[in-house]
Amino acid sequence: MTLAERLLPELEQQLANTRKVLHEVPDGRNDFAPHEKSMPLTRLAGHTAELVGFATLHLTVPSINMGTPEDPRKILRMGLKADLLTEFEGMAARLVETLKATSDAAFDEEYTLLRQGNVVIRTTRYGAYRTLFLDHMIHHRAQLGVYLRLMGEKVPATFGPSADEK
Repeated sequence: MTLAERLLPELEQQLANTRKVLHEVPDGRNDFAPHEKSMPLTRLAGHTAELVGFATLHLTVPSINMGTPEDPRKILRMGLKADLLTEFEGMAARLVETLKATSDAAFDEEYTLLRQGNVVIRTTRYGAYRTLFLDHMIHHRAQLGVYLRLMGEKVPATFGPSADEK
């Protein structure tokens, strides 16, 4: 089995969990933030979704230089939930196909994330996929769950049941 074949079931499960959480994000509450230091809902939901697109880049380009005209990332802010979900689904489909096409050797290639020319992290493509994408998406998805709870919205089950789903 290739590494991509081993990672694919986990990716599909994590995309399904993220999809469930994004589906519960309410329209019309975009400015909600639980604390002045917290991202507003519009940015947190958008960032959680856009990470899927970033993962495709981690697997296909040698580096990203954030905050420059060459930055290839698509930055999302939630307007309407339906539009955010459409963007998420398109990026998720591209990521699944990209992962399937990624060779074991490609996972060992160097990947660098920069911010305006300064190195943020230098790792392998595998390291970028795990840390900059998968762990990062799970982290922000959990934050969204807290936002949903604080807004009185349903929190879907992601790892075992939630209080809202028996």
